[in-house]
Amino acid sequence: MEEYLVLEEKTPIFILNSYCLNEIFRQIKINCASKHSSDALFKYSDLIRFAICCEKFHKAFRKWSPTLYKELRIENEFLNSSLCVEINFSSLHYYMLVLPVNEKKIFWTTFINQIEDNEHLESVKLIYEPERHWPEYSERFEDLIKSLKDKTKLRELLVNAKGYSLEILPQITHLETLHLNVRMQDSILVELLKLNPNLRRLTLNNPDIIGKLSNIVPYCNQLEHLSFVMNDVDASKYGELANLPRLKSLILCGEHQEGSLEKLFSGFQGHQQIQSICIPDTYVSDAEAIALASISSLTSLKCCLRNKSIYSDLPLSGKLTDIYILGHPPQYDPYNPYYNEKEEDILKVTYRAHRPLCATQAYYRYWQTKDPKLLQLAFDEDYLHAHRLNCVGWYDAKVLPATRQASAEQFSVSIARVVLNKKVAISDAELAVLASIPTLTTIRCSFIQIEQIIAVKLQQLDAITDTVNRVDKIETEFCTIRFVHSHESVTLVLDFLEQCILSYGGILAPLANLRNLKRLQIKGKIISGSLVELFKAFGALEKHTLEELETVFLDPEELKEVVKIQSLRILKSGFFCSRYISEIANLDQLEVLTLIVHPEGSLIESFRLLASKKPQVLKRLVIQNTKLTSEEVCHLASIRSLESLQLGLPEVKYWEQQTNDTRSNGAVNYCQECRQPFCAYTDEFQTHQTDLHTLTTAADDEVLDAQLHFLTELYRNTTPTNLALLATMPKLEELKIYVDYNTQAVVNLLNNIALQYPQKLRTLAFASQDLRLVSSFKDLQSLECVVSHMNDIEYISQLRNLTDLQIENPLGISLWELLKELHVLENLQCLLLDNSNLEFLELVEVTKLSGLKQLRLGLAKKKFIFLLIQLENLEVLEITSTHYAEENESNFLYSFLIKCKNIRSISLYRFYDFLKMDYVNGILNYIKLYRNPYEHPAFKLRGVWSDFKRFKQLSCYNEEFMELRRQDGSYQSSDESDGE
Repeated sequence: MEEYLVLEEKTPIFILNSYCLNEIFRQIKINCASKHSSDALFKYSDLIRFAICCEKFHKAFRKWSPTLYKELRIENEFLNSSLCVEINFSSLHYYMLVLPVNEKKIFWTTFINQIEDNEHLESVKLIYEPERHWPEYSERFEDLIKSLKDKTKLRELLVNAKGYSLEILPQITHLETLHLNVRMQDSILVELLKLNPNLRRLTLNNPDIIGKLSNIVPYCNQLEHLSFVMNDVDASKYGELANLPRLKSLILCGEHQEGSLEKLFSGFQGHQQIQSICIPDTYVSDAEAIALASISSLTSLKCCLRNKSIYSDLPLSGKLTDIYILGHPPQYDPYNPYYNEKEEDILKVTYRAHRPLCATQAYYRYWQTKDPKLLQLAFDEDYLHAHRLNCVGWYDAKVLPATRQASAEQFSVSIARVVLNKKVAISDAELAVLASIPTLTTIRCSFIQIEQIIAVKLQQLDAITDTVNRVDKIETEFCTIRFVHSHESVTLVLDFLEQCILSYGGILAPLANLRNLKRLQIKGKIISGSLVELFKAFGALEKHTLEELETVFLDPEELKEVVKIQSLRILKSGFFCSRYISEIANLDQLEVLTLIVHPEGSLIESFRLLASKKPQVLKRLVIQNTKLTSEEVCHLASIRSLESLQLGLPEVKYWEQQTNDTRSNGAVNYCQECRQPFCAYTDEFQTHQTDLHTLTTAADDEVLDAQLHFLTELYRNTTPTNLALLATMPKLEELKIYVDYNTQAVVNLLNNIALQYPQKLRTLAFASQDLRLVSSFKDLQSLECVVSHMNDIEYISQLRNLTDLQIENPLGISLWELLKELHVLENLQCLLLDNSNLEFLELVEVTKLSGLKQLRLGLAKKKFIFLLIQLENLEVLEITSTHYAEENESNFLYSFLIKCKNIRSISLYRFYDFLKMDYVNGILNYIKLYRNPYEHPAFKLRGVWSDFKRFKQLSCYNEEFMELRRQDGSYQSSDESDGE
C-alpha cells in the first residue's frame, strides 16, 4: 500500500469528508463566540465568510447546523447564485421590522435585485403563514413574483400563502412542478399553464379556485401528477380530467356527492397511463368503487368505501396490487389537505391474498409444454398479482376481533400487518386475538406496548410449525425487531433507531426463549451496557442454543455475561475496555472471532489461553481496527487450529459511498486507561472507568468511523518485528493483511510461509505488488493484490488453480497486458477489477474468460456494457464507473436476462437516470414472464433510484421476483418502504 500512498502527501481541503468539515465549522464557531459583540452577523463574520466561499462549504454548513444557518441568514448571500431559494415571509418580516425605514427600503431593493440577477435559479419556494395580516406584503409578494420573469432555468415553483390571492400572472415559461396554495381565478391558472407546456406536476391545495378546473386540460399534455381540492358537491364536472393524456397519479381531496365521480373514473378505463388514484376525504359509492377497480392500468388505490363488503365483488384484475381502504374520511381542513386525525385513534390492518402454488407452477410449465390446459389453470388464478389490502378504522377493544372476522367474510384474505397507534396498554382480549392470527407477521406499536407485543409474538410463533422463509417484525418509534426464519434456525435482528435512556435488556430478555434462535444481530444507536439483562437471559437458559452474536460494541458488563453463553460459535464485536476480554477464551465452542476494535495489547492473555486449550477450536480470526503488538503476535502464533487470519479491513470503495444528509450528535464510551498506548509493564491493579465522549456532529454513516478514530488515535502505528512468527501456524489456509503494516515485514511473513507450508495457503490478500511472492503458492485459489505497473504480472498466470482474482489499480493504468494472460486460468470464476475503467481492447480480453460467474469493473464508455453479454455464465455483475442515461436509453438489462440464464444480481453503482419507474417496471414484467420464482432466486438489482422513492410507485412490485436495492446497498421490504 505504501507504494502508492506516498504519492499524495497533502490532502486538499476540497476533498475533506463531512466529519472534517464539521470539525472546522465547530472550531471557527468557538473562536467567533469569544468576540464581545451583540451583532450576530459581525460576531460570526469569519464563520459566514468561510461558509459562503464555495458551494461545497455552503451545503456542508447548512447540513451541519440548520438553525445557525437560518440565524445568520446565510441564504441571503446566495440569492444571486443559488439553484434553490426558499423565502419565508414571516421570518423576513420580523428581520425587517427592526430596520430603520431607509435601511428597510435598501434591503428590500437589494433583495429583489439579487433574485432578478440570478440566472441559475431552478427552484423557488414562497411561504407566508403570518399570525396576522400585513397589508404591505401583498405588494412585496407581487414584487417577488415579478422578479421571476424570464427565468429560463426555473423548473419548480411553490407558493404557500393561504389567505392571499394570486392576482397577477407570473411570467414563467419552463416550469415542470407547480404547487399552489393561494386563492386564484381559473383564468390566471389557465394562462400560467399555457406559458408552461412542459409542466409535469400540479398541486392545488386551496379550494378557492374560482371557475372551472377542467379548463386546464388542453394545456397539460405533459402533466403526470395532479392533486387538487374538490370544492363542489357535484364532481361530474371533473370528468374531462380523464382526457389528460399522460396523467399517472391523481389525488382528489375535499368532499363530493357520492356517485358523481363515476364519470371521471369510467373515463380512465381506456387510459393507458394512470397508475395511482387517492380519494382520502370522502366516501365512494359501490358504482364508483367498481369503476375504479376496472381501470386496467391502475396499480395503487386509496379511498373510503361506503360499503366495505363490495370489496369481494370488485374486478381486481389488471395491475391493481396496492389497495388502501380508509375506515372513514378524516375531518377535512381546506387549508391543510393532508391533515389527519389523531393517529392514536386509528387502527391500520394490512391483508394479503395468497395465490396457490399450483397456479403459479402451471404458468411456467405451459411455456415448456405449450399445453393450453395448463395456461387456463394459470390464468384462473392471476399469478402476477398477490393483492395487498390496507384498512384503516377506529381503534377500540372490539376492533381486532371484528377485523379478523371481516377479513374472512368481506375480503377473503388474511391479516398480515397491524398498526396500533394508541399509546396505552393493550387489553387481554386484543392480545389473545393478535396471538391467534398465524398470518400476522408485522406489528407496529408504541414502545410502551413492546413487552406485551413480544409476548404475543413468542406465543404466536410457538404455535406455528412451518416458518421457513418467513420474516416477522415488531416496529416501534425506538427500535425494530426482526425474526428471520430459515429451515432450522431463526436470526433475531435488533435495530435501535433512536437512543433511549431506558435499559432495553430487561424488556427484550424474553426473546432469549425464542424457539430455534441461533443468531443475534444488534445494530443502530444503543447505549452502552443497556443489554446486560438480555445476555443474562441467554446465559440462564437450561440449554444454550445461541451460536452467533454480532454487535458493534460490548461494554465490560455485557461481555461478562456474553462469555457465559457456552453455545457461541461466532462472535463479532468491538471492545473499548480490556476488562473480561481474556474470558473470551472460556467459550469452548468459539470457532470464529471478529474484533472490530480492541484496546492495544489487550489480547495477550486471550491468545495465551486460547493456545493452551485442548483441543483448540478457533478457526478464523479477524482483527479490524487495532494493530497487533509483538507480544500478541508471539501468543497468536501458538494457536495451531487457526485456518483463517485477517488483519485490518479493505478500504471502502468510492462507488459504494453515498452522501447521507441525516446528522447525528454521536458519542462513544471509552476507558481512559485503555485508550492510552500499550505498555508491557502496566500495573495489573490499574483502575478502569467508563467515560462518555461526545463527537462532532456528523453524517450517520460516519459516526462509527469517528468513534473508532477516537478510540485508537493515541495508539502506536508500528509493525511488530516478529510478524513472521505467524508462518508457524500449520493449518493456515487464508491470510489477508489490509492494515498498513511495514511492507518488508509482510514480505518476510510470506517468505516464511512459502518455506514451511506453501501447499496449505488457499487465499491471500496483501497490499503490495511483489508478485514474485505468490509464485510459491501453486495451490492458491483466491488472490487480492495491488497492480501499479506491469512488472512480474506473469506470476499471476502461473497460479493455475486460481478461481478468484481481485486487482486494486490505484493509478488507473491499462490492464491489457495482464488481462491477455488470464485466459490460461481455466478455473477462474470471479474477477474484480477495482479503480479500473476498461477500454475496448481490455474488455475484449475479459470476454474471452467464458467461465466467469462474478465480474466487477468500470467501463471507459457506457456502450461497452453490451460486450459483457457474451459472458453467458455470469451470475453477479457490478459496474463501478459513472454514466448518465440518454433521453431514449435502451434497457440493456433485458439482454443480460435473456443471454445469461443464471444471472442473479446486477449492481449499477454510478448509473444516473437509468433506474426510472418505467425502466424498472419493464425489467420486473420480463422477470415475471420468464423466471419461475420457485426455481430461480429473486433477481437483485442495485443502483441509483431516479424518479421514485417507494416500491408502491412501481407497477406490481413483488419481492418474490426482484429485490431492488438502493445505491448504498440498503434494502427494505415493500412493507417497510410503504409503511404509513
